[in-house]
Amino acid sequence: MGHEMNRLFPYIGHLPNLLNITPNTAIIQALLEYWDPNGSVFRFRECELTPTLEEIEGLLQMTGKGSPMVYPTNGTREQFCKFLGLKQDSMDQHPDAKSCPLEFLYKRFGERDSYDRHHDDFFISREQWEGKRVQALGLALISLLLFPQKHGKVTFSTVNMIQSVFLGIKEKTPTLVPIIIADIFTAVTECQKKRGFFYASNLVLQMWAMEHLSKRTLNPLGSCLPTANWVESHRERVIRYYRVASPSVFIQEFNALTSDKMQWVLDWTKVRDPAFKTTQFDFIPLASTSGLVMYIPQRVMR
Repeated sequence: MGHEMNRLFPYIGHLPNLLNITPNTAIIQALLEYWDPNGSVFRFRECELTPTLEEIEGLLQMTGKGSPMVYPTNGTREQFCKFLGLKQDSMDQHPDAKSCPLEFLYKRFGERDSYDRHHDDFFISREQWEGKRVQALGLALISLLLFPQKHGKVTFSTVNMIQSVFLGIKEKTPTLVPIIIADIFTAVTECQKKRGFFYASNLVLQMWAMEHLSKRTLNPLGSCLPTANWVESHRERVIRYYRVASPSVFIQEFNALTSDKMQWVLDWTKVRDPAFKTTQFDFIPLASTSGLVMYIPQRVMR
């Protein structure tokens, strides 16, 4: 599905490349020890850091500032089927009201002859199905990489957001970046309390933290390279951290962290005119898939 992957770039940037990133649970476990939920920052002795809108937008090369925002609303099984051109009874074998197995989507969209083999499951033509293949792939990637579920299935709850990404809002592609960050904040707070499943993009948080730990000379043209694949080149910059498998090793590094050892600005970050407050508050309220969180980037700005 290489061609379909390329067609996804205008909607989700380099998100598909996260499939090639090896999860490192050790750094996520270590980060939980330094999270301040009241300030929405990670506090390492004299240093404070938080994922910013500009950092995540640049890392994934997704639409960001100036784009419409999507807000999480609970999607349903019916909306899921309608979006993908599936008949309601096509899912009778999967009675789960909240999600469906990834295998179900693959069998109906993953192969060139999927439409012919499952023709009776669709209410759309083959030509329409060709377009839906891209959207089905995007839906699966967004669900699994950004809004994962413990059971590994594709959730129906995010279908309205994902539909907005592909169909647009007022003829513009909306941004998912605020929700990505808000869900990370929520997941870190919840896992800090009870060490449960991380219901957010652990890979985005992992990459962001490793990049800030890797002190290097800043690429002066980084933010001017709109098609640079920073996800693909990520491992080269932080390779030594992928050899670490123990949270205690990361904790030692975080405890020794000082401002001169930190990579404060990431290569791809657009540092001019960042979003850091609203006209009413000295923070920005961000909507996660489970509620509002505070985003207070001025605490980490330099």
